[in-house]
Amino acid sequence: MRRKILFGVDYTDSELIKLLLYLFVGGTAALVEWALFYIFFHYILAGLSLTLLTMLATALSFCLATLYHYFLGNVLVFDSGSRYKRGKELSLVFLVSCIGLAFNLLLMYIFVSLLYWQPMLSKVLTSCIVVVWNYLSRKNGFLGVRYACRICRCKKI
Repeated sequence: MRRKILFGVDYTDSELIKLLLYLFVGGTAALVEWALFYIFFHYILAGLSLTLLTMLATALSFCLATLYHYFLGNVLVFDSGSRYKRGKELSLVFLVSCIGLAFNLLLMYIFVSLLYWQPMLSKVLTSCIVVVWNYLSRKNGFLGVRYACRICRCKKI
């Protein structure tokens, strides 16, 4: 396992620091997603129909924030390639991300195109719902594997 060092502090074996960093990575990924959605929605993709604009802005912001989360999470929290070969790991991340993206798109379509809610408020609410779904699906053994420790996934149940 690769040593994890931040500001001169070795936190390789500190689950508390990894948890705090995981929350930091997730929180900043949400901010990145919301900021990108706003930029895509109001500046880059402006002029499209509301439904197409919402779907494209949602998909682009989600994909870029997922990449940010994956790479920063691997640098700060996880040891990429330690449980799976990199190809399998990327495939699993891609699969889970596709499901998350589909859920995002569905909720954004319902909130913005059918219920006519404000897009930015809908994006924040959608993110919150998807985070809860993601947590519950992992906790309850999504993809057939349950772990006692969500951070290092060190002990299968």
